Amino acid sequence: MPWLPLLVLLVTVLLALLIFWIMGPGGAPVALVVAAIGLAIFALLQYWRRLMAKADTIDDRVATPADVDDLPRSPGFTIAEPGQDPTPAIGASDSVQAQRFKTGIRQARTLISATVAAADKAAQAEGPRAAISFASIARTVVDRINPDMTVPRRTLAGIKLPPRLAPLVVEQFLEPFAYPVFDVPMYKPLAAISSELFLPNLDLIPQNTVTLLETNQPFIEAYMVGLNHEFARELLWREYPTDQRGSYFRQFWDVSVYLDPAPSASADAQKEKLRDIPPLHRWSRASKLGDHDHREEGGAKEDEVVLTVRGELLKKYPNAVIYAHRARWQTTPNGSLDNTKERQLETLTATEEDAPPRSKVRAPLYEAKVDPDIYFFGFDLTAEAARGGKGDNPNDDPGWFFVIKERPGEPRFGFDVTKNANVHVWNDLAWDDVLPAAPGNGYVSIDNAMTAIEVIAPTAAEDQEKVEQHGDDVAVKWNKDMNAADVAYVLYQAPVMVAIHAAEMLRREGE
Repeated sequence: MPWLPLLVLLVTVLLALLIFWIMGPGGAPVALVVAAIGLAIFALLQYWRRLMAKADTIDDRVATPADVDDLPRSPGFTIAEPGQDPTPAIGASDSVQAQRFKTGIRQARTLISATVAAADKAAQAEGPRAAISFASIARTVVDRINPDMTVPRRTLAGIKLPPRLAPLVVEQFLEPFAYPVFDVPMYKPLAAISSELFLPNLDLIPQNTVTLLETNQPFIEAYMVGLNHEFARELLWREYPTDQRGSYFRQFWDVSVYLDPAPSASADAQKEKLRDIPPLHRWSRASKLGDHDHREEGGAKEDEVVLTVRGELLKKYPNAVIYAHRARWQTTPNGSLDNTKERQLETLTATEEDAPPRSKVRAPLYEAKVDPDIYFFGFDLTAEAARGGKGDNPNDDPGWFFVIKERPGEPRFGFDVTKNANVHVWNDLAWDDVLPAAPGNGYVSIDNAMTAIEVIAPTAAEDQEKVEQHGDDVAVKWNKDMNAADVAYVLYQAPVMVAIHAAEMLRREGE
């Protein structure tokens, strides 16, 4: 602080004048003593300032290239050996070595100044830097000293291969000997041993429920590798001519239900498309378990969703149609997205009804069953794609519905078990409507007791179908003159379809 000595001198003068003014001529000795002390402090501060200035001239962190010119000159300056402490005399000029030494200092300070200026400019452009987290530093240090990383790195650094051997260290995919192939879905013997091996805690799935699960591709690949390895050992033991490199089992799921929209020309090519893993002898040494999903292009890692149904539904209706149907958002009258209403099934055009595109309808890729009543249906969808977004903006994905639909080609006849509403159409007819009021033998009496269908104006959009059906049903009268066709028409049960959106079965984190 170059102003500090001047401040001390000013304070000293003011203090001496104040003493002389208060004490008068008798205070002159005191004022002189104060002035002497102040001047001594001033001289000491000035001396220290000169020493610091000299130190700064040789400190590369604060000195500038121009400060080199203020360094003292020494005609006897020489470069000494380490350990020597020469004290060159100060004179009017510099020796050759002193001139070269000062030139080096000047150039070094020029470089330092340019570096500091560039760093300051970059810091201004980047803005304030974030504070370093101690937890992040500790985590990084622990990771770097992990023996799993340090030991292999040090070991491999000390291994040197001769140049003649380097071309030999490559992967070679050689064709194995001829081997038998089994197309049996290998989840079945695994589940036969124990359902816990197929899916832990499987029995905890509640009865009569529908949910979604995700596949575990690393587990499937580990199981299939072990299965092929043990079978290769068995072949060798039984003296089968083998090099133990065959892929005897490549099918984990049952793909017999898959309906391919673009089937291959040959049966063998079609089977190859549906394999769960590629041939084992083509797996890269650098690959990991989970990298070999044969149905994904390039072996992409993508866990597929599996619709899981437990209960009596599929035991009673084993031919029910199960598929995934694209959802769509409902809109407000002005055409904007309305996420307060339930999503609906994407509409299929007339040309799409016969061959729905995969962008709107997807059939299961595979299925599995664990006795007595648990069914699995795998789809080419991820959990994120199936769930979709929340509808917070128009670009949110609406997701997918999973549909269980009664097969239209398998008609059922009968009455509703319980009466839930008035009879708007014959499909609403329940046993309570047709059984005699008095106890009897339980046979339905066809008489003139019901001559018409009661019509109630619909109050909801879903009743619109009943209004349209009523126009056909009202022509059929319940009376003793009914023929077999009329009875079949009345007893016919309309096929039922249930659509459950994936968002109702999958929760996001924090929900």
